[in-house]
Parts: sequence; C-alpha cells; structure tokens
Amino acid sequence: MPESARKTASTHWWLRLRRCLGRAVSALAIFWLVYGCFLLLGFIPVNRGYRVPPAEDRVRIFIRSSDIHTDFVLPISTPEADWGELFPARQFRAPLGNAKYVAIGWGSRSFYVETPTWGDLKISTLFTTLFTPSESVLHAEYLGEVSPGPTLHEVLLSRQQYGELAAFVRGTVGQTDETGAAVLATDVSYSAYDRFYLSRGRYHLFNTCNQWTGRGLYRVGVPTGIWTPLVVHVRCQLPK
Repeated sequence: MPESARKTASTHWWLRLRRCLGRAVSALAIFWLVYGCFLLLGFIPVNRGYRVPPAEDRVRIFIRSSDIHTDFVLPISTPEADWGELFPARQFRAPLGNAKYVAIGWGSRSFYVETPTWGDLKISTLFTTLFTPSESVLHAEYLGEVSPGPTLHEVLLSRQQYGELAAFVRGTVGQTDETGAAVLATDVSYSAYDRFYLSRGRYHLFNTCNQWTGRGLYRVGVPTGIWTPLVVHVRCQLPK
C-alpha cells in the first residue's frame, strides 16, 4: 500500500474512533443529566397529611441512616409483629436476651455482603451493583435500647400503619422454612448480632436500598420523597 494510502486509512480510522468516543461521552452525559433530573423528584414530598397518632394508638420506630444507606429500626415484639419469629435467636451467634429493637434493611448482595468496609470496595462490584440488576438480600441486626440521634430519626406510627409496614417488610423476605423463619442467604455477617437473608427484588441504579425504605414509608402514609434513591431523599421529608 502506498504511503499516502496508509496515511489516509489511518486518518479515517482515527476520525471514526473520535466519532464513536464522542457519541459515547454524549450518551453518558445525557444519561447522567436525565438521572440527575430524576434525583430532584426525591425532594418533592408525598404524604403531607401525616398526623402524629394518639398515645394509646402508637408504635415508635426509627429510621437509621449512614452516608449511603437507611434501615427500619423496629420493636422486636408487638401485637402486630414478632420479629423474633422471623429472625429467630438460634440463627445468631450471640445471645439476644437484651435486644429491644431489630434494624432491617434491604440491598445488593454483592455490595452488602462482600463489601463490609470501604477498603473492600472494588470498582467491578460498584459497576455491577449500579448498572446491572443484581441479587438482593435482607439484613437484620438486633439492637439494645435506642433513642433519637444524628443517625436515628424517630417516627410515630398508628398500630394500623405499623401493621402495614410489617407486612411490607415480611413481603420482602425471599423464603421461609417450615417453622416460618426467614432462610439465611449466607454464613457471612458483620457481627454476632446480625444476619443476611434471602430476599425478593433486584437491586440497580433505579431500585436502591433507600428506595426500598422510601416505599415502605410511602405505603404507610409517612412523609418522604416521591422517589428516594439516596439517604437525603428519605430523611428530608420525615416528620420532625
């Protein structure tokens, strides 16, 4: 091939590559722009008609939050729900006699189970978690006495509301055994007081752990964002 022909072919190849890269960058920018617009939905409140229930018809729960995740913190046993039956003490490595509450959250198995600390985070895990529908797990952790604080937001529900929230959580359990206990997803745990369980649903960028919490709050009439992929969307509308 003559030198001029080789230069022309090389130029055409480089131009095609630049066009492809330009289209990819444009598509990515448009995607994040659209997703950013969706994030704004989280600041639009729903359930503005919430009222604090009277003292004789009241269950106190909490929303526990970290930088990236939220949990329901629920009393272990009420007439509406006994979490000790769904997450029995025999499944845990420590005695639970002093436990008063159970924190329950939902999330990606690969991120939740395989990334106990930020030091364990892999780019491949993060990419898979966000951009492909991935397996989910339910996480239960028994706690002692809890009180409102920076990471624990108190929410007061009527007994009917709490029963509906309990049904929502139970509906996320993937499988139960012959005794009615949730089936473990793995032997891995963060401590002697928590376990991971099989759950329903697939985790991805448009269906996050915080969106699960937000759906539960929305179902029972508690103020939250219209869409809650991030912690701030869950917390910003909660009743003060």
